[in-house]
Amino acid sequence: MNLSLYFRVIRRFKFIVAVGFVLAVALAFASLAKVSFAHGSPSVSYRQQETWQSTTRLFVTEKGFPWGRSVTPPSSGTDTGRLQGLAVLYAQLINGNPIQSEIYKLVSRRDLLSGASVTDPVTSTLLPMVDVIGVAHSASEATRVSQTGARLFQSFIADQQASNHTRISKRVLLQAVFTSKPKVITGRKKTLAIAAFLAVMAAALGLAFILENVRPAVAAVEPAPEEEPAPADERNVA
Repeated sequence: MNLSLYFRVIRRFKFIVAVGFVLAVALAFASLAKVSFAHGSPSVSYRQQETWQSTTRLFVTEKGFPWGRSVTPPSSGTDTGRLQGLAVLYAQLINGNPIQSEIYKLVSRRDLLSGASVTDPVTSTLLPMVDVIGVAHSASEATRVSQTGARLFQSFIADQQASNHTRISKRVLLQAVFTSKPKVITGRKKTLAIAAFLAVMAAALGLAFILENVRPAVAAVEPAPEEEPAPADERNVA
């Protein structure tokens, strides 16, 4: 690769290369963002949106906190295995039509709500917990979807218990444990912007080299030095 040739061509056609660079930057910017004059003043916004996720974890338990006892009395009727199974069932109920149709009344239809059962990372056994996962295009909205979905599901279970006259002492309780900090799960892709920039710059440099081949720079040729006349004594000898 002859770098001196590349630099010489770029210096000679620097105007074309400069215009190409400006166009490449402008096209890359236009592929990433858009300018709007909706409210009388220009505003810049991204063309693509990020996707954020937040999770609210619900603890499936019952009155009296059976998980705090070292030994479960036979008379208590507590079945921890059943509570673990209910967590799996509740995750599916969150994904079902009753909850999904209600959440869409409260949040945008672009946002998503889903439920997932929780597994112990060490023993790989199911835990009596269910995750209510909210997905949206902003961190605050993802948190709102997750928390709203959790409250909605808590109300749904409580209403079902009340309408079916389930005794309070026998009711399953859903306690919110935490809401995770929102995190980006899908970022803005910059592939198109990079491709647009490289394509325009390649075209500008290609045009510069085409012009160099069509109109090559002619190097100035120095005149040949004139021969000095021979001294008089040498002419006489000759």
